[in-house]
Formats: sequence, structure tokens, C-alpha cells
Amino acid sequence: MQAFLRIWGTLLKRFNDASFTAELDKRQATGVIDNMFLFSVIWSLCITCNSEYRRPIDTYLKKVCDGSVENLPKFQNNKKILPTSFDRGLIYDYCYDPDKNEWRHWMADTDKDQIDKFGKDAAVQEIIVTTVDTVRYSYIQRFCIINEIPTLFVGPTGTGKSVYIQNVLMNQLNKGDEVKYQFIEIGFSAQTHCN
Repeated sequence: MQAFLRIWGTLLKRFNDASFTAELDKRQATGVIDNMFLFSVIWSLCITCNSEYRRPIDTYLKKVCDGSVENLPKFQNNKKILPTSFDRGLIYDYCYDPDKNEWRHWMADTDKDQIDKFGKDAAVQEIIVTTVDTVRYSYIQRFCIINEIPTLFVGPTGTGKSVYIQNVLMNQLNKGDEVKYQFIEIGFSAQTHCN
């Protein structure tokens, strides 16, 4: 619940920016808030399951957003807050952009001509193949680091968690002249103990 509140609060800070709110009428502002809320729910509460349960959670959240779950109060005026783009995939397949007030597939912003062009001298352990998972988890991690939201990446051994995290920390945070973030890598294993 704390993760939801931190993400939701961070997104709502956009409404403190006069240039952001000046362009929105009441209906548009309500739509932005609905979408920010939905994004926060997906990437804090719904993401806590493993991949086996993503489809059932996707189905249930879509029913909640459409107002078709019995014994749940309906949204005001039977309003449906589910974006139409969600008809083409799972809730986990899309990212919300509050500046454009639109949901996009995670791969929509990748440059198809530039991704996965590795140099001949690239070491195998340094190669990160661009997939929807690498784009999605890098975005979420970067968002949380920039907004000082603690994260914990969990999953089976060998799925790339450490590689995703290292890629964001080393290659995506300190862009430009100013070094804003520093990191120290500490390795733990099953043999690590407190002494």
C-alpha cells in the first residue's frame, strides 16, 4: 500500500505545475487523474504477483474498471475508466504518459533502428537485448529512483534482475555533465552471513 501511495503522490505532483494544469479543462483533468490512479494501482498493487497470476489480475482489474464486478460500488455516473488500448493486451503492457494523457505500449518509444546494435568487441555479459521487460522495468526503476521511492526487484535466479538494475544505474541516470547519482555495488549470496 505504501508503494501505491508514493507512486500516486508523485504523479499528483504534476498538478502543482501551473503549465501542466493551465492546458487542462475539468474533464481532461479528471481523465488525467483517473489514468494516474490506474497506473499507480497497476505498478504498485497489481505487480506484486508472479507472471502466473498476471492474466487473472488483468481480467479482474478490467472488470473493476468497467464496473462489471457484482457487489462493488460503481464509479460515479457508471463511468468507465479503462483505456481502450487495454483491449489489445494485458494491463502490464502499457505505460501512461501524463504529459500527453495517453497510454502507450512499452515498446512504442524504442527506436527500432537503433536497438540491439552491439559492437564487435562487446562482451557477452554486457549485452542487454531490448525486450518489453527491459524497457518496462528500466522505466519503473528510473521513475522510482528519481522520485526517491524504494524498490525491491525479486524473482528467480538468472532472470536478469541485477543486469537491469546495473544498466539503469550505470547508463541511464547520470546523463549530461552533472553527476547526480552514485552507487555502490554489494554482492550477497546464500553463503553471506552477518559476520
